[in-house]
Amino acid sequence: MRADGDYGRDPFGKSVQDAEYGDRISRPEDRERLAPQIRQLAEQGYVVIPDALTPEQLDAIRSGLDDVNNGTGFARSAFLGEKTQRPYGLLGKSRAVWPLAAHPDVVAICEAHMEDQIQLSSLTAATLHPGQPAQTLHRDDGFYNLPDPHAPLSVSTIWALDDFTAENGGTLVVPGSHAPAALAEPAARAINVEMPAGSVMLWTGALWHGGGANVSANVIRRGVIILYCRAWLRQQENQYLAVPRDIVRDMPRVLQRLAGWWVVGAAMGFVEGRSPLRLLDH
Repeated sequence: MRADGDYGRDPFGKSVQDAEYGDRISRPEDRERLAPQIRQLAEQGYVVIPDALTPEQLDAIRSGLDDVNNGTGFARSAFLGEKTQRPYGLLGKSRAVWPLAAHPDVVAICEAHMEDQIQLSSLTAATLHPGQPAQTLHRDDGFYNLPDPHAPLSVSTIWALDDFTAENGGTLVVPGSHAPAALAEPAARAINVEMPAGSVMLWTGALWHGGGANVSANVIRRGVIILYCRAWLRQQENQYLAVPRDIVRDMPRVLQRLAGWWVVGAAMGFVEGRSPLRLLDH
């Protein structure tokens, strides 16, 4: 059980970290250090961070995903990929991916880009097998029924657990297609993003993109896909039901908050007038 002091003085139980850094999870100095990447995300719609994982982390995450994939068949639609394994609810199925969801550089870039409190929207994976066609280009924030143009609502990420190449299905993006002047699908300008294993790509939810085609003879392409959205928006994946509470209790505090177990803004998300974090600590 945590002492009440861990929640600071706020009646809704915001943490001491809130008092020190405001309503952001990331540190101001991290957002300042990552200013070039934040600027590229805003201007081009996507940015790649190479070498975001150590070889040891990469091995652990690969092993964790392979364990989950062993019980996952191919997706049931052409859009999701009939030769793609796409397990959902990874936050509750594989603790190996926890460091990805709470990676400080990713969280800092997402918070800076949206200029708001953020939360996890979904945490899935995509393992493309040979013969998987390219996915239809789409925007990840399209399910929010708001007119274009609008402020950034979400940021998507994909972690490369294998080298991403044009041959094995490196993600397709259309640079600059998130801009208000580019509201029509510009498929002709799509490019494959090639990046080594251990890299992560971030793209704004308004960017046209899609999974690439795996035209290799025998190479699979494993990636973990994590979406973040503004904390006052509906999550795409219901994290409160997808992740058992006993597992949430074992998460580091930053991950609990990203999963939605905290009070957002003045008073959104409280339980009995208090922070939901208290339900995890009693």
